[in-house]
Amino acid sequence: MKTLILPLLFLLTFFISCRDNDIAETLEKQVASYDVYVSGKESGQLCYWKNGIKHNIANNSIDHVPSKIYISGNDVYIKGRYGYWKNGNYTTYYQAAGLTNQSVIDIFDFYVKNGNIYFVGYTWVFNSSVADKYEFCYWKNGVKTLLFKDISTYNDICTITEFNSDVYVGAVKKENGIYESGYFKNTTFYPLFSSPTSGPQSTNVVSNNDNIYFSTLLFYKNLQTGNQVNIPPLPSGYHSSNIPALDQNDLYNNGSQDYYYKNGNLISSPNFSKPIIKDLKVMDQNVYMIRTDPNDTEFKVYINNVETQTIQNVNFGSGFNNITVVKH
Repeated sequence: MKTLILPLLFLLTFFISCRDNDIAETLEKQVASYDVYVSGKESGQLCYWKNGIKHNIANNSIDHVPSKIYISGNDVYIKGRYGYWKNGNYTTYYQAAGLTNQSVIDIFDFYVKNGNIYFVGYTWVFNSSVADKYEFCYWKNGVKTLLFKDISTYNDICTITEFNSDVYVGAVKKENGIYESGYFKNTTFYPLFSSPTSGPQSTNVVSNNDNIYFSTLLFYKNLQTGNQVNIPPLPSGYHSSNIPALDQNDLYNNGSQDYYYKNGNLISSPNFSKPIIKDLKVMDQNVYMIRTDPNDTEFKVYINNVETQTIQNVNFGSGFNNITVVKH
């Protein structure tokens, strides 16, 4: 009997070992062809990580939150609130736009593609007495394009992208006294729904090489085909950030806490210790997340729900902000 049991135990152990190795190899194959970039800071030092290795970027007195991160060739670009970093060196939007001493600029989104730098927001002359002095514009490599003027600013969460050499801006525009939410294609505005007030509206535009989408809290729309899909609400008590991410032909939306959407379908992604999904990207159906707890005491990076990187937010001087994935 012993001679029979021992070979069986050996085979069972071998099977389990092979199965564990297969799982590990599968995950390795899924992620080995990609570089993962994460922006953030550690102990007050602004930085980004490439595949877990930290690279410091220039600290400065005005910008403390490196966020969106883009890779163009060998260059690393990171969005800030008042400027951006290129390969660790900081440039203010004021400098990049070539403004004069009397001008003010307030930028809300930033995008890089093929080395071209885009940002969008408002500019105005500080002491101007003109009523509609606030110019809503986008800049491409420092060259300004005016979209409209108004007596106030109300596009704090506007977005910008580029698709097939056309510039798209998701925004709100007041027309005939009504606040219309939609998008600009270059300088032409396409309203999609009305807003009762000028309060922040979700007007996201997102693109890849094959698709361009507009996404809001209630629906998303393929701007090539015109196909529109309604987004179901989150369970009671949950609030979506709705930040979109594209993976080939699939559109994902961040539900912020324990949920995200894929092509309008709600997907549960529970994590009891890290319920907040701070950022989400998808590449070849591999799901990359930055997650944290409600108090932001610890941040973690997950790939397909497997933890790959962590940082403790000691004295609130450390954290992860944005994740980007680049295929080799």
